[in-house]
Amino acid sequence: MTATLHWLRNSSLLPWLQQHSHLLGDDDALLLSGEALKELSVTKHSIQQPIFAREREVEILNTTVPDYVMLKSDSEWVELVLSFPQQITW
Repeated sequence: MTATLHWLRNSSLLPWLQQHSHLLGDDDALLLSGEALKELSVTKHSIQQPIFAREREVEILNTTVPDYVMLKSDSEWVELVLSFPQQITW
């Protein structure tokens, strides 16, 4: 199965997980931006997939993210996106 990067832009993480977690494969990952960065719980949800965000976007939005969100620089973000053969934007 092909690894997929699920890019949540206008969906909050918890409601998205409640509705779509069955779509996550073992090698998938989540990338959060926009509205998805604004409503994160302090504790990591029961998923095993990594969760990423762009460091610059977190700064621009003047928000903080929990420790389970791995921040990526702009160049690391490009590498992350290119490392997944398939992306879905939500």
